[in-house]
Amino acid sequence: LAAFATLAIQVAILAFFVMASEANLQEDTIDIQFTWKCPRDSDGCDDRADWTKVGWFIFCMLMIAFLAKDMIGGCKLIYHSSKIKIRHTRGARFRYLIGGTGLCSITVFALYVSTVYNRAIATSNTDIIVNSVVVLFIMDLDEWIFFALDAINEKWTEHAADTKVSDMEKEIARQRAQIESQQGEIDSQRKDLRMLREAVEKIQESQTVAVATASDSESAECDGNTGAQQVERVDQIAMPSEAEEQDIQEL
Repeated sequence: LAAFATLAIQVAILAFFVMASEANLQEDTIDIQFTWKCPRDSDGCDDRADWTKVGWFIFCMLMIAFLAKDMIGGCKLIYHSSKIKIRHTRGARFRYLIGGTGLCSITVFALYVSTVYNRAIATSNTDIIVNSVVVLFIMDLDEWIFFALDAINEKWTEHAADTKVSDMEKEIARQRAQIESQQGEIDSQRKDLRMLREAVEKIQESQTVAVATASDSESAECDGNTGAQQVERVDQIAMPSEAEEQDIQEL
């Protein structure tokens, strides 16, 4: 409730700047500064504005430095509201969506108001800086209201602190579980690698034994063939030929 009330107050204050920068010449409440002067004794008009590109560059740096945090925070809230895998209730995701949308909307609106208001009334670089600081101070109104409520009664704001601590604890537990799961996968992969290495070693041993057995059998076959050839040669030497047998019979 306090957050919505603060957001409504910020929008209402910024709306005054938008209305004050409108070019409605029928109202005396506008803050527009007319920098073009047309003297009566001259046919031309001169622009008396003293702001330069340096002033607008400083304006951009101020907007980025002070509004980037709120814009990034709002985008993160919207992103987390869409992640179903994170263990948050539907109500929590809905609050993330509303909070992120409101934070991004007020940030873009503040940038628009600051740009329009400076274009309407700024006549120098210092005016651009001063107007930007005023709008940025309005954007910090929510933090000052939070500090005021905390100073009045800490119980009014302890829920926000407990929520942040609870979210941090849940995130730490989730990361720890993820690390443990990855460690289990690594251990399983190491076990599989060890078993694969043992299987490769057994295959190499069996191949070595098979090669040794094959070489022994080849050497045994070579020895047997050599012995058979020698026996045949002895038989050829010992057995006489037919001509020799006839000569022996004639004698």
